[in-house]
Amino acid sequence: MQSKSLTETLRFVRRLDSLLIEEFEALKKQNLEIFETLQPEKVKILEALAGLDVSAENFDHPKLQQTLNDPTWNEITDILERCKRSHQRNELLISKQLDSIRGALSALQDQDPSATVELYTKLGKTQATRRSILSGDA
Repeated sequence: MQSKSLTETLRFVRRLDSLLIEEFEALKKQNLEIFETLQPEKVKILEALAGLDVSAENFDHPKLQQTLNDPTWNEITDILERCKRSHQRNELLISKQLDSIRGALSALQDQDPSATVELYTKLGKTQATRRSILSGDA
């Protein structure tokens, strides 16, 4: 890989790293609008990185050794490792948020109309009632 290609690759992985951080912040704040606006650029960067031809067969041994010893290559691999961890963190956060939403939906959908619901009276005491909280009868 030539120095120019390494520099371009470094630019891509740095931007990917910052996008993953922005993505995490958007997910933490549950701001799906920002999250969605980040996706097209992230996909373009991933496609560009996937299109790089960095297989060992394309290098003669001295060129390969030179690339592997280049500090830019080391920085690229370090940032890509960080990107991998960031992606896994974001994936875990999305998964937990989806589980939370599924749980809330399940609680709303699986109500038993004959179940007793405890409500507070004006005096702050609990009072059992047979009406459903979600039916509008409460």
